[in-house]
Amino acid sequence: MGLNDITIVIQPLGSTPEVLGPPLAKYRPDIIVLITSDQSYVDLFYKHLNSGWQRYVKNPYVIVRLVHTPWTSDSVDRFMVEFDEAVKEIEEMPETKGKNLYWHVGTAGGTNPMAIGAALSAFTHRFPVYYSQEKKYNPDKDDEELAIDIDLFLNLGPGYKALQKERCMKIMKFIAKHGPVAPTAISEHFGFTKQNESAGRGPLVNACLITKTDNGEWISTNLAKALLAMMAYEEE
Repeated sequence: MGLNDITIVIQPLGSTPEVLGPPLAKYRPDIIVLITSDQSYVDLFYKHLNSGWQRYVKNPYVIVRLVHTPWTSDSVDRFMVEFDEAVKEIEEMPETKGKNLYWHVGTAGGTNPMAIGAALSAFTHRFPVYYSQEKKYNPDKDDEELAIDIDLFLNLGPGYKALQKERCMKIMKFIAKHGPVAPTAISEHFGFTKQNESAGRGPLVNACLITKTDNGEWISTNLAKALLAMMAYEEE
């Protein structure tokens, strides 16, 4: 990373601070956001940070957000509020002005509602997501290998950008409604030339929004379905 780059890790935190070892080893964050229900979990985190994790990060800026009783019906919503506030705080810091911010959101740690809140928040902000594997089940892996990037979230940005193009969105809607469809069916429906159809479909393929069946036809991916839902798409 360059001098103008700042890496941020946002992590739900419960009684197992070990979930932070893999992302610290892999991403080497400058800023760490801990969203937790108990200050004692933060104290455990600092014990790890001041011992073995010093080899990964030195003096990171740590933000703590508390979500009390993270197992009730409104826990996900309250988690997402704290997530948004942390993002706003970071974006308004003088140290981050004019810098390239690289976000990473964890989904292992804390209660299940907290994990859901982390995933939904990352989806809303189009931040990359990782999952921390447990060392005891993967003793042959280095710490950085235990942080697994979830590809669906990595493709959110490119997918959203592709759907901003009118021709791409038209083709995406058609495939979502009628798939699996062949390229000739797309061309015939819109009156596209073969070249126009291919040019409009290409960004969808590159962004992992559509995939080809064994018959050479195209269908929507789960990423496409999620993005269309987020963009309030309704079948025409």
